[in-house]
Amino acid sequence: MERIEFDGDELDAANNWHGGQSSMLYAIASTGALSRGTIRPVGDDGHPMMDAQWLAHLAERLEGEASDAADKAHNETLDDERDALESIAAKCRAAIAVLTPEAV
Repeated sequence: MERIEFDGDELDAANNWHGGQSSMLYAIASTGALSRGTIRPVGDDGHPMMDAQWLAHLAERLEGEASDAADKAHNETLDDERDALESIAAKCRAAIAVLTPEAV
């Protein structure tokens, strides 16, 4: 898996709910997908992350941010945006399960 793709409703919700350029929702709103960046992070073991580990790490961050935004949208009774944000979070959880099967 190289990237996680999102549909138009999901991207619209990400665009409406991101918190600026450091936001994972901003990342997908501006690119249309979640993919690895250019600077490979270091894992807990002190070694550079492998590709699957790196994408899973990004997906975990996006899943948390999308879930938080979905909760806020629910509180504001914005059901369509809540559903789209929950869909982003669900796609991230599914990708994490594929990328890190030992963690499931």
